[in-house]
Amino acid sequence: MKLTKLQKIFAVGIIALIILLGAAFTAISIASYKPTVAFYNVSEKVQKSILAEITSMPYGRKGKNSTFNVLVLDSERPLSAQKNARKAKLIFATMDYDVRDFAKTSKVKGQDIALIDGMPSTTRATALVKDNKLLAVPVLYDFYEMDIYRPAFDESGVKKISEWPDFVRFLELTTKKDFSPLIFNGGLPLEVLNVTGCMVEALSGKEDLINIEEKLYRAFKTGNAEKVTATLEDLLKENKGLEAAIKEISKIYQASYINNSTFAFTPEDTMFFLDHNLCNSAFLTLSQHRNIDQKIINSYTSIYVPGLDINGERNFASPTVCALSLKNTKQVVSTIKLISSSRQSSLSAKSGLAPVQANCGVPDSQADDVRFWIAASNGPVMPMAAALPSAEMQKTAADWLILQFKTTK
Repeated sequence: MKLTKLQKIFAVGIIALIILLGAAFTAISIASYKPTVAFYNVSEKVQKSILAEITSMPYGRKGKNSTFNVLVLDSERPLSAQKNARKAKLIFATMDYDVRDFAKTSKVKGQDIALIDGMPSTTRATALVKDNKLLAVPVLYDFYEMDIYRPAFDESGVKKISEWPDFVRFLELTTKKDFSPLIFNGGLPLEVLNVTGCMVEALSGKEDLINIEEKLYRAFKTGNAEKVTATLEDLLKENKGLEAAIKEISKIYQASYINNSTFAFTPEDTMFFLDHNLCNSAFLTLSQHRNIDQKIINSYTSIYVPGLDINGERNFASPTVCALSLKNTKQVVSTIKLISSSRQSSLSAKSGLAPVQANCGVPDSQADDVRFWIAASNGPVMPMAAALPSAEMQKTAADWLILQFKTTK
């Protein structure tokens, strides 16, 4: 059927209108496009702090604030196993062994290595670099610390806590009937693993801790939880650091220096004990420290886990929040650059964690102490739970460790 001239003109007009509307919708879509930022194994407070920081950053020629869609990934499953992660253009994750391997894949785009120029040499030395590009950009440090109740310490007669035996002596002198001075979140498998790992590093050093972690990660990748237990059994025979840590924790647990219910403690239980002066010391992270009422925590002094020799080399366990780029758009690159450099002071103040930059303002002495301890050590290492990035595997390992603490003589 032949079209009349009028029908042809009408048809051309319709096609032109469709093209015009399509172009308009595309322009509107581009103008309103928001990249997705994902969070993996990052606390809610740190998520809010990072979001507050990155959405206050002027972007583009018009200087409008950046906007993002937000995706919170399942922290109980490995990052590499989560297909949702592909939706993100930018991921903030607490570094673990699986995240490290994910960062080495083609999905992650490298960043300018100059971003670590202002960081302490210990941070630069442990940065994940490939082909002179940063695969994971450090943003914030958490830290495993011990908090000591000053009034109890002053009354104990212990002059200082410089080495592990000093701390054990403090526990011994402040233990009373129905009162055990030390607590931690032992009901959380992750915390049982990380307390053990901190003790391995303090008593024996970095090499033994990394040896444990590498073997546990290989067991994790088999997907067989029983392999984790078998690996720990083998490590107990061959790794002096694990043997020493288990013996030391077992000793103070069986002497009732650690509360008998500690291996059931949730963070809420720990807070209750601290709020009501039911302990004299607590094994906490810096982020947990921040959740304690200021009037309470002012009576505590934060120290790092002491080793056997005050002059010995140290490599503290520090959960590190990193940024990973899955697409190097101008907005993503600009965001990573600002949040890892000029916005460090503000981000530290919002989150309460320690900055990775060597010369920036900090909110208080706790954040400054952590930055100093890490800078003065031989570099931060991943905590022990980072080798088992799944809830099932962590529980298997924690159950085995708790059994050792309760039965080792």
